[in-house]
Amino acid sequence: MRSGAIIYPLLASYANLTSIIPSAKIFAVRAEQPTSAGYIIYREISSTPTNTKGDSTSTTADPRIKQRSLLDVTAVQISVFADTYLTVENAAVAVRQALDREWGAVNAPYASDISLDSCVYDSCVDDYDDDFGDSGIYIKHLDFTLRVNRLDLSN
Repeated sequence: MRSGAIIYPLLASYANLTSIIPSAKIFAVRAEQPTSAGYIIYREISSTPTNTKGDSTSTTADPRIKQRSLLDVTAVQISVFADTYLTVENAAVAVRQALDREWGAVNAPYASDISLDSCVYDSCVDDYDDDFGDSGIYIKHLDFTLRVNRLDLSN
């Protein structure tokens, strides 16, 4: 969870990407309507906690809090939309460059909640939507796996 707090700042601040698709056209889950091409949508596909014994060695610790997962594995999909295949391809390459093998702190207001252990590129697939506008739109869906450290286990 909170994958958007990780994904959006990385994409929006990556100059090689924003020179192709401006940061104002990077959206969570769905694009604002109406939106012209090109744009990006990111979505969390799944978030799976790691089953651990948590951070407590105390036998009297409340297991509902002290034995919560310290690390979540989250699948995220980034979809790139553009008028031409070359633009969608170039933007997808920039998305991969912005995210693949990233790690570290997360921007406020979530800096005390989570950090990014790792982000790994998994796969991509091409798509095309004939119904978009007058001439259709090219799409590339990129899949990433995020390992998210949960820093504040009280929430």
